[in-house]
Amino acid sequence: MALFATKNDATMHHEHVSEVTQDAATIDRHLHHPTGWWNWRLVVYMIIVGLSMGLYGYDNNFVAPLLSLPLFIQRYQGPGVAFTARNLDVLVTVPLVGAAMGTFVASPMMKYFGRKKTFIAAYFLLCTPGSFLQLFAPNIGGLTAGRFWNYVGISILTTTAPLYLAELVPAHVRGRAVGFCIAGVGAIAILATTIVWATEKINDERQYKIPLAVQAACPVAFGSLTMLCPESPLWYVQHGKFDAARRVLMAIRNKKSDIVEAEISIYRVSIVEEAEMRKETRFWDILNRANLKRTLTAGALLSSSQVGGQILIGTYSTVILVQSGVGNPFQMTIIITCLQFLGTIIGPTLVDKAGRRPVALVGFSILFALDLAAGSLAAAGLKTNGQRLGLASVFIIFAFANAVSFQSLAFVLPTEIATPALREPTVAWSMFWSYVTAVITTFAVPQLTSADAANLGAKAAFIFAACVLITVVWAYYYIPETAARTVVEVDEMYALNLPMRKWRHYQCQSVRVTAEIVEQKSTTRNQEGEAA
Repeated sequence: MALFATKNDATMHHEHVSEVTQDAATIDRHLHHPTGWWNWRLVVYMIIVGLSMGLYGYDNNFVAPLLSLPLFIQRYQGPGVAFTARNLDVLVTVPLVGAAMGTFVASPMMKYFGRKKTFIAAYFLLCTPGSFLQLFAPNIGGLTAGRFWNYVGISILTTTAPLYLAELVPAHVRGRAVGFCIAGVGAIAILATTIVWATEKINDERQYKIPLAVQAACPVAFGSLTMLCPESPLWYVQHGKFDAARRVLMAIRNKKSDIVEAEISIYRVSIVEEAEMRKETRFWDILNRANLKRTLTAGALLSSSQVGGQILIGTYSTVILVQSGVGNPFQMTIIITCLQFLGTIIGPTLVDKAGRRPVALVGFSILFALDLAAGSLAAAGLKTNGQRLGLASVFIIFAFANAVSFQSLAFVLPTEIATPALREPTVAWSMFWSYVTAVITTFAVPQLTSADAANLGAKAAFIFAACVLITVVWAYYYIPETAARTVVEVDEMYALNLPMRKWRHYQCQSVRVTAEIVEQKSTTRNQEGEAA
């Protein structure tokens, strides 16, 4: 009898393991390769949230041609063909200080009020009044104050949007979803540069008033659309509102209950365990020994993107092209913006399909070569039309390659590598250092390139080439492969201190643990049903 019992126990154990293994395969499929979840409602929400980054895209791309408009220069500086290096620093760099401040406001707002309410507050309390102050600014001081106010709101939006989008979609399309942020930047950037190019031909104050009026209308429109969006389901889970999370997921997963339950279960594995820790977490816990590697990686990527040449070729593109004697600089700026938008469409798909590390290593290497090419053409003197056209071509290709690599990665990775309890402060930290680096770079570029300063012109690209070379080496050792990984799997691999090059093929145990939890709940429900 004992032998029979032992064999029976072994058989039952084997059956249990088989069931758990089967459950694990099912959970893995629902988490990493779900089907039938795509629906029009989610697409609309993604577009609305992605447009939030459009305010940054509009300002970042219309400021270069705007600062080159003759009547705008005359109105806010006086007679002259260009703003001085000092005034460029005031108009471009000072607002970024407001952006750096906004990142610290965003973190507690996201944590306590949610993603949606944070969006609405940023649109209507900061971006809208700041934009209207710019529109009616009587002098350069008022214009700078309006830009500062607006950028506090833009910072909150750019800090919140990647997390918001990443939490609305399944893990395997997270890169493409967050790419909607960057696509939003690119789409609105095309609008911005085209408007300034069109108004350049007007010979009265409408030359610069129309672009500023469009900028003021954007936050009103985008804020109103945000009212239609749901709150992040992950935020609901973090606050113990599982029914609300399930309701949102059912709406954005096309009512696929199996996918919804799998996602909620994987969230429970990590978040329920961290519930007490989350209550006690402070912002600066991101710098604890256990989290430091993640925090530095998240912040370094965004900061590296700022010193890779995108400020020179993006923010100051029109100014540099005018200085270099390139014909039709406004049209060239529009082409640069269009190629940047194309890159934001292609890049996120590559990031999800090819992976984070290949896109980073190949893309950064191409940017290094392009920076060298731009600097070399400038060093040659730009004496011929061919050289000047070559410089413009390098700028255009750079905009595309930068959008495919840096811009497609810089916003998604910070949302992926942070532990759930520290997602908001980690992303805020990343955005803070991005803006700090942008402040330094936007201050430095006029000092390096302007005729009344160092007068390097496009030769400043050599400096950025050196920065990108350092970034390539850093990326090999510190950028993880997080494609299609859940927050729980990322936690597991960081806990094991797994080398970044081994992340891609590592089989995590988290999915099996989740399957066991689901199987236990199913068994409990069956037992309760039999008892009834």
